[in-house]
Amino acid sequence: MTTEFDLGCATCGGALRKRSVGTEVAGVDMAEPVQVAVCAECGNRYFPESALERLNAEGRAEHIAGPGTETDR
Repeated sequence: MTTEFDLGCATCGGALRKRSVGTEVAGVDMAEPVQVAVCAECGNRYFPESALERLNAEGRAEHIAGPGTETDR
């Protein structure tokens, strides 16, 4: 199964790497970090479906557009 981490960056084509980031990146206050895909070239971040599901379970991800969607750096 292909995941967000297997794809290239939509902006520059760079490789995406798995990274744990504090939840302040998503604009929420949760106790544990979430896994995101970060472009090794330009730094764009993408929220995998699993991260969005976790945020949605907390009822706090209304402002995040969707699985694999590019977000502001």
